[in-house]
Amino acid sequence: MFCEHIDETTKQVFGLTSKAFAGYVQVGEVEQAYNGIWYLKGHAPQAPEPTYIELRQAAYPPVGDQLDMIYWDQVNGTDIWRQTIAAIKAEYPKPVENQTGEAAAANDGTDETVSSVTDASEQDIPSWTGA
Repeated sequence: MFCEHIDETTKQVFGLTSKAFAGYVQVGEVEQAYNGIWYLKGHAPQAPEPTYIELRQAAYPPVGDQLDMIYWDQVNGTDIWRQTIAAIKAEYPKPVENQTGEAAAANDGTDETVSSVTDASEQDIPSWTGA
């Protein structure tokens, strides 16, 4: 492989090609990082750990399924949707700041959204629900 330029600090490879052109330098093995950028082998940065938001988003059921859960919860007097969402929030807790200002994971599995759903009274239910 050949390249136009190698960043000496990051070892990022620019202008990577399999053909030799004037001014290009030959490089050894290269690897592609998670973001699609090429680096000399062993220098590609690792993908960052997913945030709790990304983990929750991947775990939540599709919106259509959630609406179906909510409908059937209303019809059957159950709370499957709330339990489903609470379980996901408990599995991927929102980080809370401790007194030193560092983020620390909440270990109680709750956050504002869950408590606001579980504390709702019948007066909080919109009139269009028919309740």
